Order: sequence, then C-alpha cells, then structure tokens
Amino acid sequence: MVWKERLRLEVARWCRAVVRGLNARQGGVLSGRPELNPGASRVTPRREVLTLAWPIAVALLGDTAMGLVDTRLVSGLGASSIGGVGLATTLMYLNYAAVFGLMRGVKVRAAHSLGEGRPSDALRYAQAGALLGFAAGVLVFFVARDISWALRALGVSPGLVAPAREFLAARTVLAPATCVLSAMIQWRQGVGDSKTPMRITLAGNIVNAGLAWALIHGRFGLPRLGVAGAGYATATAEALEASALLFVFARAWRESRAAREATGALGLGEALRAVLTVGGPTGLQFGVETLAFASFTTILGSLGEAGLAAHQIALATIRTSFLPGVAVGEAASVLVGRSLGRRALREADAVTRASLQTAVAFMALCGVVFALGGEALARAFTDDPAIVENVVRLLRVAAVFQVLDGVNIVLRGALRGAKDVRLPALLGITVVWVCVPGAAWFLGRQMGLGVLGGWLGFVGETTLCATVFYLRWRYGAWREAYRRPTKATGAVGALASVH
Repeated sequence: MVWKERLRLEVARWCRAVVRGLNARQGGVLSGRPELNPGASRVTPRREVLTLAWPIAVALLGDTAMGLVDTRLVSGLGASSIGGVGLATTLMYLNYAAVFGLMRGVKVRAAHSLGEGRPSDALRYAQAGALLGFAAGVLVFFVARDISWALRALGVSPGLVAPAREFLAARTVLAPATCVLSAMIQWRQGVGDSKTPMRITLAGNIVNAGLAWALIHGRFGLPRLGVAGAGYATATAEALEASALLFVFARAWRESRAAREATGALGLGEALRAVLTVGGPTGLQFGVETLAFASFTTILGSLGEAGLAAHQIALATIRTSFLPGVAVGEAASVLVGRSLGRRALREADAVTRASLQTAVAFMALCGVVFALGGEALARAFTDDPAIVENVVRLLRVAAVFQVLDGVNIVLRGALRGAKDVRLPALLGITVVWVCVPGAAWFLGRQMGLGVLGGWLGFVGETTLCATVFYLRWRYGAWREAYRRPTKATGAVGALASVH
C-alpha cells in the first residue's frame, strides 16, 4: 500500500538523520567510554550532579510531553476519546512500572562497573537488561491486546471502553522495543552519558507529534485510525529511539572488544543475576507503588467530580518540581554507584549531600510558588470557583511536603546506588499503601475531608519515608561493605578517598 511505503521511507530517513548526528559527536559516547571529565577530582559534587541531572530532567519532561501531545491531538475526537486515552495511559504505566524499575538495575550495575575500573562490564549489563526488557515487553504485549473485560470489571463507563481498548492495544504493539529502550537509557545514564538519551527522546517527540497527527486524521495518504493512530505513533517513535540507542550499543560493543579480552568478559548469566538482584526489588516497588497511586485516584473519584478535577490539575502543576527532583535522584544513584565502585564511601556521602541540597533548594522554591501563587496557577486551567478553591488548598499542602519529597526522592536514588534495595523497597511499599490510599479512604471518605484528606496523606508519606531513608543511609548495615577496600580496589579506593 502507498501509505506503508511512505511510512517506511520516513522511518528510514529519520534513522539516517539520527545516525549522522551520533557520528558527528566526539568523545566517549560511541566508543563506549563514559563522558567523564579528566579533571573530575577538581569538579564539585554539586556540579557533577547538575551536569548529569539536567538532561535526565529534560528527557523526563519529553516523555511527559508525548502523553500530552497524544491527549491534545485526540481532543478533537470527543470527550470519550480524551477519557479513553487518559484511562489507557494509566493502565499502560501499571504494566510498564515494574519493568522500568527493573531496568534501574542496569544503571546501578553500570555505574559500579565504572568505579571498579571495568567499564566493559557495563555493556554486558546493558545486554542483560535488553534481554530482560524484551521478555517483559512480550508479556506486556499479550496482556494489553484486549482489556475490555478488565475495564468492564472496574465499572468503567461503556463509552470509554472502546477508545481505551484501542489506544492501549496500539500503544503497546511494540512493547518489547519500549522495554529495550528503557534498558538502553539506563545504561547510558549509568556510564555518565545522559545527553545522548535526551537528544534521542526529543527527536522521538518530533516524530510522535507529526506521525500521530497524520494517523489520527488520515493525512499524507496514511489511514485514518482515530485514537489508535496516536498509540501507533508513540509506539513507532519509541521503537525508533530504541533503534538509535541500540546502534550506539553495537558500536560500543565492537570498540570494547580488546578491553573485554584484557580484563576477562563478564558472563551473560552472571550479568542477568546481578541486574535482577538490584532491579527486582526496585521493579516490585515501582509496580506496587504505582498500583497504590491508581487506587488513590480511584478513591478520590468517588468523592466528587470537582475534587477529582482539582486533584488532576494540582498533580499536573507539581510535576514541574517532581520530575526535576526525580532527575537529581537518578543522578545521585549513578554518582553514588560510581563512588562505591571505587570503595569511596566519603565521596558517596558528599554526592548525596550535594544531591539533597540541590533537590531541596529547587523543590522548596517551587513550594513557595505553589503556596503564594496557587490561585493564579489554578485559573490557568479553569475558571470554576469550586475547582479553583480546591486546587489552592491542594497546592498549599504540596508546598508543605515539597522539601520532604525532595529528601525522599534523593535518598531512594542514593540507596539504589549503594545496591541497598530490599529493605527500602519493603519500607517504601508499606508506607505508601498506608499513607496514600489509606488517607484517601480514612481522611477523605470516612472523615469527610474529601480530596484534601487524601492529599494530607502525602505529608505523612513523605515525612515517614524521608526519615526512614535518612536513617538507612546514615546507619544502614550496607555501609560496612564499603568501609574497608578490597584487595582488587584498595588502591583505587584509597586514592579516591584522598580527593
């Protein structure tokens, strides 16, 4: 068909453009060497954190933009299409959350391998992550083929079932590629290169916007697919992003052959076990906590339309502080992992302090904006007095927990970087379920505080998690493993400690 040939040509042209851009870059990105400053010992921990974190923040915002673009483009198809896409997106992240958490194991292991002086091992961890991601993606693909039964069981309005089913099926049609993409992104970030994934993500956003518009409305000879077109476009964009990063991986693999032969190649089975050891508990935590937040939203939905609308607006607003905070936490996990790979515990502590200072300063500033400018922010979304009043209240609550959330996010990342994941995952899951959906049910529904009662649970959750994770970082048993250098890394660790 004509549209298939045009699509093939456009995809080929995009791939060639990405490859040309990657070839134009110099330094360690394509060679598999990390983007490390030769004078790293003279760079402050805060600067290292910011250098690594800001491209991660941009990439996270780019991922969010993809969802916003899909929603905006289908808005012309009617309210049921908008609602269906929003519902399907929530269910999609329920499927992907555990996989994305699992891939954090690739990042942490890659960072440690650099600190240990075995950068070629990072490639093996990336390979292991890609295999795990592909397998998980196949499972997601089959689960998401037709979710009509689940939507009906949840009592979803009949008018939303068809668009939600169609969008989710299309959005996950290339689920294995999406999961492999996650592994490749974590690998690049783990070796200190957060700019390549950022650039590729931004390029993917451009492809998604153009292709979604064409497939939704049937432009340029392409079929008119409605909401499914938006899903196919995003899936295609992510598959192209995965292809670009796999090209980076393949080139790095070829160029690291001599290093692997000199140091002894890490076995694939060993790499798989290592990634699962760190990523397994993290994936469980991500998945169960995402389910907790979905339950939270469901409970809020029973408390009235105005309250739920205010919740959605306030949540979209605080994302401006949350995503950069997450980026700092991800940077902390990399830099802590690299430091501990060198057995440099003091350096890991310095990185964590710098990350906490950065995240807390930014999120505190955002909290001031939320507290003082809540009404103006609310009116940017709606003029409904009831909704505006609720949004103002929620943003004042958000202003209270912003600093606590910054501490919580960074310490989670730092503990992952230390490979201390099992107990933090258990504690995090317990606290989130008790404080988030628990508060929505007890304070919101039983005590009659509505959506405000649910949001008060965030204060409890961030307070408890920040306290517990701080104590775990300062006094956890994991620190004993890094107090004395091993024979293999003693010289490196001692040298790092001097700096």
